[in-house]
Amino acid sequence: MEFSHSSALENKKQSTNLCKWCEEIGVSIGEKEKRLILEYLEELIKYNWRINLVAKASDEQILRKHFIDSLACSSLLPKERYVHLLDIGTGAGFPGLVLKIIRPDIFVHLLEASRKKCFFLGHIISLLKLDGVKILNGRAEHFGHSDGYTEGYELVVCRAVAHLSVISEYAFPLLQVGGLFIAQKGPAGMKEFEEGKGAVKVLGGKLKEIKEFVLPGGREKRVILAFRKERVTPSEYPRGNGVPARKPLHTLIVPRGTMHIRTLDKKKLSKMGVVGHKT
Repeated sequence: MEFSHSSALENKKQSTNLCKWCEEIGVSIGEKEKRLILEYLEELIKYNWRINLVAKASDEQILRKHFIDSLACSSLLPKERYVHLLDIGTGAGFPGLVLKIIRPDIFVHLLEASRKKCFFLGHIISLLKLDGVKILNGRAEHFGHSDGYTEGYELVVCRAVAHLSVISEYAFPLLQVGGLFIAQKGPAGMKEFEEGKGAVKVLGGKLKEIKEFVLPGGREKRVILAFRKERVTPSEYPRGNGVPARKPLHTLIVPRGTMHIRTLDKKKLSKMGVVGHKT
């Protein structure tokens, strides 16, 4: 059975779109990178019928909403070569594997809990002959307390996984002091930032940059939040499997000037630099 997405006409169209949209977000892409991304796109669409890697959509929408969106954070990557990058909750490889294509010098670890998605990632890495990529099948809560991974990365990225305070609890324990955490968010990104900035502070981070833009080819608003890790994350983070999502830090921390502290022990909060008043 021949699908329209494999036709030469469709490939030419997506090649044109890729170049145009990359230019709009300020990303320079060569012929080799373009070929690899289009191969990746075609294979993703093929496997998506079996594994449900991303939401069903047209080829054009998948290219926009996943590949172009992933590339949008590339300008924030450190200029140094051979940086170690961790992508938390990578799914079908977004953004980590796409960033690897345009920055072949970086070492990339792809963290994903789904074995089916890990199988697909292995297939793409082999197909595209990408070196310096490792797949981690498991949860961030586990790797955050594992030797060789805790504070093991200069760069951590995360795209469309959970609330900022949740992914920050996953990310900062794995990030080296001085390293960069990039969170790619949708239209609610600024709201999440306001809610989650207290959690970021507790975990040792500080805002470095905010990038807002509209995804090319449509009207979807995107927000990219970049944080620098300034001090070691307290050793109790990340909490156990599922706890960060069930009890997000931003719901437990009361900012300065409020009347009470809800859940966390007041002495522990004080040590972490979070201020509240007695009830």
